[in-house]
Amino acid sequence: MFRLAAFLCALCAVSWGFFCLHIVTPGKWGGRPANCSSPLKSVQPGYVIVLHTAGGSCKTRAECNQQMTNIQHYHMNNKGWCNIAYNFLIGEDGKVYEGRGWHTEGAHTYGFNDISLGIAFIGDFTGRSPNAAAWKALKHLLHFAVENGYLSSNYLLMAHGDVSNTLSPGQHIRKTLKKWPHYKH
Repeated sequence: MFRLAAFLCALCAVSWGFFCLHIVTPGKWGGRPANCSSPLKSVQPGYVIVLHTAGGSCKTRAECNQQMTNIQHYHMNNKGWCNIAYNFLIGEDGKVYEGRGWHTEGAHTYGFNDISLGIAFIGDFTGRSPNAAAWKALKHLLHFAVENGYLSSNYLLMAHGDVSNTLSPGQHIRKTLKKWPHYKH
């Protein structure tokens, strides 16, 4: 299995000119079983909401695993939610961490939870932008989602603050997103 993954990653890097998508499942980052059962309204949602977690950032797999368990604990124990609010989270280690995954309704943006993928950068980005590895991971995740039928090819990309009264995900992220082809404010 590992050799196949390494081969596919090498093929991916040659084909697309950048690193492969690394999705870390809850079993690999130490996640607890979720209690979520509400599916997204569409198998191919038409929206992506980009957020930040507003907590600590992470630059290594160990740090990101710890942040993921912290976020899950807070969302499930303090907020009373069925799992982490977001579908996916991105660390500055360049990896994507699975929260609720592709088909489960999130708890990230009122009015958009059941029609969007919520993707959060791990950390507080009100004062800075995520690093290049995190941005590449987001681009690769979106490409993968469209290519594999998890996201509509004409999706609209929005910052959390575009549809909610919040600072999330910060002006640095919003400024970058405004340059992307699917961005809509």
